[in-house]
Amino acid sequence: MGQQRLAKPQADDASKRPQQRKKTSNTVLDATTTRKGEVFRAQRRTSEGVQAQASQHVINVPVNKSVYNGYGGKQFSLTMQPKKPRAPRPTLKIIPIGGVGEMGIGKNMTAIEYDNDIIVIDMGFLFPGSDYPGVNYITPDITWLEENKHRIRAHIFTHGHLDHIGSFRHFISKIPAPVYSTKFTIGMLQRTLAETDSTYEPEYHEMNPENHDSIQLCDSFSVELVRVNHSIPDSAAVVVRTPVGNILSSGDWRIEENPVDGKKFDFDRIQEIAKTEGFLAFLNESTNCESAGTHTHGEFDIQHSIGEVMDKWAGSRIIISSFSSQLHRIQLILDEAQRHGRKVAFAGFSMIQNLEVALRTGVIKVPKDTVVKMEDIIKMADNKVTIICTGSQGEFNAVLNRMATGAHKYVKIKSSDVVVFSSNPIPGNEKYVVRTVDGLMREGGEIIQNGKTHLTGVGPLHLSGHGYYDDHVRVINAVKPTYYIPNHGEFHMLVHNAELAEKECGIPRDHIFVCDPGDVIEITPNGAKKIGRIHAGGVMYDDAGEIVSEVVLKDRIHMSQEGMFVVVLTVQRGTGRLLTSPDIISRGFIYLRDNEELMGMIRQYLKQKASRSFTGRYDIEVVKKEIRDEITHILYDQTRRTPIVIPVINEVGVNKTVAQRPQMNARVAKQPLMPAPSKRKFPRKQVPDTETVVPRKRPDSRSY
Repeated sequence: MGQQRLAKPQADDASKRPQQRKKTSNTVLDATTTRKGEVFRAQRRTSEGVQAQASQHVINVPVNKSVYNGYGGKQFSLTMQPKKPRAPRPTLKIIPIGGVGEMGIGKNMTAIEYDNDIIVIDMGFLFPGSDYPGVNYITPDITWLEENKHRIRAHIFTHGHLDHIGSFRHFISKIPAPVYSTKFTIGMLQRTLAETDSTYEPEYHEMNPENHDSIQLCDSFSVELVRVNHSIPDSAAVVVRTPVGNILSSGDWRIEENPVDGKKFDFDRIQEIAKTEGFLAFLNESTNCESAGTHTHGEFDIQHSIGEVMDKWAGSRIIISSFSSQLHRIQLILDEAQRHGRKVAFAGFSMIQNLEVALRTGVIKVPKDTVVKMEDIIKMADNKVTIICTGSQGEFNAVLNRMATGAHKYVKIKSSDVVVFSSNPIPGNEKYVVRTVDGLMREGGEIIQNGKTHLTGVGPLHLSGHGYYDDHVRVINAVKPTYYIPNHGEFHMLVHNAELAEKECGIPRDHIFVCDPGDVIEITPNGAKKIGRIHAGGVMYDDAGEIVSEVVLKDRIHMSQEGMFVVVLTVQRGTGRLLTSPDIISRGFIYLRDNEELMGMIRQYLKQKASRSFTGRYDIEVVKKEIRDEITHILYDQTRRTPIVIPVINEVGVNKTVAQRPQMNARVAKQPLMPAPSKRKFPRKQVPDTETVVPRKRPDSRSY
């Protein structure tokens, strides 16, 4: 009742019916219950995760909406990139090539350009950490500098840490120019270059910051080095004099009232230049600007603490682990060991290499009859032995870990030993340090760490190489720059450094620039502004100093998460008949012996696929793609994982040129069976030499 009768009933809409899966004539594939779309989405999720992890070093156009970004907080886009008309007059440009707002601390490199001249300050690299398997370090991308290498007049280096000189071995022959730095830093540059097979040797110019010498590099630039304190000897800031005004690049610094070498932070010279000439721009490091206050102790307080350890455990063998670049601290340990009648042995390749440079340049003075070889300490009483070694960051193959496990050639930790960590864990390395400490404690040794005075009764054992909040305020007020550019740090450090300069030092917000690698700051008599970007990025290197492709890195990350699955088919050419049972190789995915049922399914699928695909004419690449996609489907259906699937098809047929083989063999016999061994000189693996060169891994890290 009340219903309307349809004169012409409509049929069901077939497009809205549940789709029936098409049969593939392969019983294994047809038996899967997972739809192709679900498999595709799983592959896409894995691919996106791999892409995100592998592209942390990629810069392109980074997101920067900070109020200090030079565009009033607006995001820069390539449409804002200005055209390049011929400027009516030369302008001064400051271009960070690396070291600002990246995935970690490192890659420090800055170009300064005026007219037809360019100078470059520092050439560092960055340690990417465990996110980048098989990658030892990442250097800046210097494509723009290579395109303009004919205009580069000089390379200036602030100090010898790897995050400032590590890329020197790769870059100096590509963008050649004279090198200017302090005596010890030049020694470190020469040492790092000697580890390669490069035949290029640049022209070195030694500069003494105490002399206040100004060297004219070219028409546009002259430079002067100013003494600063840091955790490595002979560190300096760089004063660049230009036609527009003076630029100060701070390098890395801390303020010490009583430095080991007696050379204080030269505030007098900075204030003199600020008063008589002024500073147009100040590029200031940002590493510890977020830490409140200032340093409350110095290196001589650490020497006193080492003396306390030697007094308290007078009958024990003392093992002190530190960074290899802490040469002033090593000097104090040597002095304290001599005072206590102890001999000192050194362990760790990088430490011994740095000591050789320090001795050659006069940075360190070894007390007479104090240093012995490692093999000699086994003959000595424990109360006469002190060992200084690397491994304070818990690296598996470092000296300290090998001593703990008994893998070291001369030393095995015993219950009477005292191990002193004269360092703090690099952020992200806490769990590795904990692992090493636990291993040492299991051997019964006494462990002394910085900041544990309430447990050990021993004073401070480490001092950061970077200034704190109040130190930054003091330095900025001494420089009094017109423009301020936070440098050397992760993005949050740069922003906090900028806020510090505005809040505490009164620098106007529009005179502060938080940059990313590739940003171009132009300074004219009318003011300063960002005028777009140049190409910037990173180049990855492995332990042997070879470039690692981004494709290779993505495969490594994918394999580390999902594993690899290889199937090998051997078929007869022409007939397509399988000559052997399919071979299956699994690495990092499943253990074959525990998954016989799944392996049986894969073999059954492959036999059916071969019987249908290798008849008549076929394209082997098309067949490989089908096998890859369909095996991925089966594996996801059974395991909910998407490993890298690699199908290998070997076609075997009758060789019709058998009669010609003797002649071919005779011809081949005249050639060597294998090429001569490479005479290439492989550099050693690079390891962190300071506490601020590894990216911070905030998730999954314990405070220690």
